Amino acid sequence: MSRPLTSLTPEQIASFHEDGFLIIEDLLDQSLVDRLVSRVEPLFSGDFETGVYPDEWHWNPYLSLSGASGQMTGVWKCDRTLASVMLSSGLGQICATLGNWSGARVLVDGLWRKPYGASETTLHQDSMYSFYHTPQDIVIAWIALSDAVQGAGTIEYVRGSHKWALSQTVGEFHAVNKSYRSDMEQAAAQVGIDNPEVLQLELKPGSCVLHHGHTWHGSGKNTTPGKLRQSLVVACIPSESRFKPAGTYVPGGYIAGRYKQYGSDAMDESFFPILWTQDGYRTPFLADYCQDALPAASALVALV
Repeated sequence: MSRPLTSLTPEQIASFHEDGFLIIEDLLDQSLVDRLVSRVEPLFSGDFETGVYPDEWHWNPYLSLSGASGQMTGVWKCDRTLASVMLSSGLGQICATLGNWSGARVLVDGLWRKPYGASETTLHQDSMYSFYHTPQDIVIAWIALSDAVQGAGTIEYVRGSHKWALSQTVGEFHAVNKSYRSDMEQAAAQVGIDNPEVLQLELKPGSCVLHHGHTWHGSGKNTTPGKLRQSLVVACIPSESRFKPAGTYVPGGYIAGRYKQYGSDAMDESFFPILWTQDGYRTPFLADYCQDALPAASALVALV
């Protein structure tokens, strides 16, 4: 099990809203990180514990280039070890607290491996791809499973960029024909910012950074021989979220849209489970499906 969830301070919450992201060091202990890491290569090799395939599966050792990025979506359905963190009540409580929601549910998750030589990931806003639900709030947790360091494709953020307007989806998600920061720089110029502040984070395994859905982020090329960057991503939305009405034009978020029921705007908890609410509700099947590796705190916000 991970260490007990500790309180967020008002200063941390204020920092999240000012900068667009918040770092929480050592969210997961090393033994839990080791268990998570032990499942990464089997998953990318097609070993799905539950027998359920992910929504997306990019890269495998049999068909793909060794230096290409690997990415999976819908991983919680495939593996209970990873689900124990991705579906934890504590992670939901953190996201709800930062989003100022009464509760949180999962919209989508991700598993990333970025080996030496892997190309850049274009800076973008996650809200670009999350148009199916309303209210359209979203808070994302990015958890390091390896040392995230400069020169090895660590995640980077543009401080304060969540206050900019929401842009269109980026043309190339894995930058090939232009700078991976060019879309962000154009967005910055539109709001009169000539030199946006880009921070390349340094994170230990088990540390987490949470960001606002509008915050520009991405990663550079991994140029460090022998260095493999691995990470988990969980995107949470308010527990009361529903699908937008039928016929509403939505330019992004195609994965979530696969699970919209005909004649209903409800988000089925089988696919969008509720992790935590202030009144104590949590999607019932989670108790049998996986452990809760990061239990919620009795009172997350410390009044100091």
